[in-house]
Amino acid sequence: MSTKISVEGKMDAIQNIFLHVQDVFFESPEWKRHVAELESTDIEFRSIAYESASMSIALEDLKQGNQFTNWLQFLNDAALAHATQVHVGLGWAFAQQLKNPIAYLAELNSMSRYRVLDGYGYYEGIFRRRRSIINHVKLALEDSVASAALDQGLGRSIWYLNKGIIDDAKNMIEAFAVERHKDLWRGLGIAIAYLGGCNEETLRYIFSKTDLYKTQLATGAMMALVSRDSAKYISADTELVCKIFCNKTAEQILELNYSIKSNLDLKSDDAYAKWIEAFENSFSS
Repeated sequence: MSTKISVEGKMDAIQNIFLHVQDVFFESPEWKRHVAELESTDIEFRSIAYESASMSIALEDLKQGNQFTNWLQFLNDAALAHATQVHVGLGWAFAQQLKNPIAYLAELNSMSRYRVLDGYGYYEGIFRRRRSIINHVKLALEDSVASAALDQGLGRSIWYLNKGIIDDAKNMIEAFAVERHKDLWRGLGIAIAYLGGCNEETLRYIFSKTDLYKTQLATGAMMALVSRDSAKYISADTELVCKIFCNKTAEQILELNYSIKSNLDLKSDDAYAKWIEAFENSFSS
């Protein structure tokens, strides 16, 4: 895809990919039949195809009551490069069924499990806007990291709901309780960097409007770049966002990511939270 496509054009492309895969899996839920088609998706948003497939597979597992055996096989056998989006897709399935995912998180990789809540939050923002965006009702979670991840996903949805208009997105975030703003801005940063479509002038304007939350916006951008690297495609748009928001090249961010992870116990329950904290600290310093 051309990097000249507008923000709305890229949003439309993502929606079309997601819905197409949903149609494919509606015809046949057997994921092994569809891996080649997922792989044929344009590489810029191929991970979205895997996210959509993940939702369909997880919903089938929920229906069958088989503790996500099929979903885990899909993740481990076909989709590890897209692990971030596959966990987000699992969150979509939980959210659609109004099922709290907390009890299942312990079974998942500690660095990926909270992306399930990110997916849950995104779904809530897109499909339950009155509840989550207007009335600010949120799934009650005792796990503070899970709660933050849910707001991160909600922040991603805010970028899409406002069609990439930062002034509208900012107004929407500012209507929330102030203690939720950091996580919402980090989610917005993920969405802006992953989606792309903004030129340098627009990105500088976005950054200028972020006020106290530039660290969170930059951290989200770095998180998006790392997930794109795992999927073996860092778009020029994502690199540009990181240049403007983080003052870092892709290579510098990947080196930072490696350094941070080298100093973490990636199997510990707090690994994901410490990873984000280290990104934020690196930007602040």
